[in-house]
Amino acid sequence: MVRAVMFDLDGTLHNRKAAILSFIENQQERLFPHLDKKIYAERFINLDQGGYVWKDKVYQQMVGEFSLIDFSWQELLQDYLSHFPLHAELYPQAITLLKRLKKKGLRTAIISNGYSKFQREVIKSLQIEALFDEIVISEEVGVKKPHPYIFEHTLSRLGVSPDETVYVGDHLKNDIVGAGGVGIYTIWKQPRPAFTTKGDEHVSDLSEVFAAIMKKVNTEFCKDQIL
Repeated sequence: MVRAVMFDLDGTLHNRKAAILSFIENQQERLFPHLDKKIYAERFINLDQGGYVWKDKVYQQMVGEFSLIDFSWQELLQDYLSHFPLHAELYPQAITLLKRLKKKGLRTAIISNGYSKFQREVIKSLQIEALFDEIVISEEVGVKKPHPYIFEHTLSRLGVSPDETVYVGDHLKNDIVGAGGVGIYTIWKQPRPAFTTKGDEHVSDLSEVFAAIMKKVNTEFCKDQIL
């Protein structure tokens, strides 16, 4: 019986690609209007590598390549930390999905890798805090996904077992392999999966998640009826 649904944040609920483009174009307009917006934005996004490169490294590189003399990399990093959350953007259907899950009486959680203060500012900006029973950030528990402990810790806080839980994420290793490794049913949100056999279920976007969860619920019900 499904009692809880866990979500990754960036790339799953939060459209980080859209947010980072919006932020970096805004930063260029505010701080470096003399630079070509497209070139500045594309270089930042390339260095950022989907959020997996520390921003101190990114800005040190940007300062050197663009000969940015008016601001230090430390000041640009602080600008990122302060302004990026303001550009946070949910994927379509996120609110509808979360409300449907809550209406069904399911417990919900976010598990996100990253710095606690920063990620919580993003979540606050997205205005989804009230739709979650638990929010777990890797910095707060001392390990990152795909480490088993972060999933087990969240299960404990929700008061559910792995076989009562569904996890939705976009990253194959951190989300799908990580959650699946502790026995959680996984839904891989990936428009163009490289390996369609990965994860217990695959969806292209959030509009398909509720049906995927109900499919699992109905399958379990049929098994119980047979037994």
